[in-house]
Amino acid sequence: LALSNTTQHDFASFEPGDNGEALRAVRQWSQRSGPRIVHLRGAASTGKSHLLQAAIAALAPQGVRAMVLPLRELLAAGAAVLDDLDSVDMLALDDIDACAGDADWERQLFNLYNAVDGSERYLLWSARAEPAFALPDLASRLSASLIYQLHELCDADKARVLRARANARGLAMPEAVLDFIMLRERRDMTTLMALLDELDTAALAKGRALTVPLVREVLAART
Repeated sequence: LALSNTTQHDFASFEPGDNGEALRAVRQWSQRSGPRIVHLRGAASTGKSHLLQAAIAALAPQGVRAMVLPLRELLAAGAAVLDDLDSVDMLALDDIDACAGDADWERQLFNLYNAVDGSERYLLWSARAEPAFALPDLASRLSASLIYQLHELCDADKARVLRARANARGLAMPEAVLDFIMLRERRDMTTLMALLDELDTAALAKGRALTVPLVREVLAART
């Protein structure tokens, strides 16, 4: 399991849109200059995972023991994955709402929170919405965190991110292609980034530049 794979996201590549305050808070968290426990809340594709990974990536040059745990991906492994984390100074837990309703996971999260709160360690966690935890004490601990609500980017910001990510891959994205994608494709960032992966692969395989006809071919191949 790639529990600490933070190579794809950093603060510089995060488009804040209306989330500038949350970005500043997570930067401070990674610098250990703000509150030790911070909670990010927002719908899918609002950048929660990006910020968590960026925060942990920023700690790498400092030699700090840090880790990202994608809980939605780890559910099947069992709540024991949260055991023996005392040596981790900076811990980011993504998608804690995925654990709601599971007594073992909730108890482990509760114990972990208490362990962090009673030490000098730091905790950054995220959820798509307010988790419906059955354990009242865990719900109260979560509400005691500093909570930042993340908002979806506007279409102009999404287009800017898509073009920047394409440029970073050495893939020129003409305005006509960008406009076509924004008109024809679902405009959540997860979908747009997945399409960019497909276009990058197709352009390389076919030895072609990124054009509207190529985008049409990629989209048609899905059906």
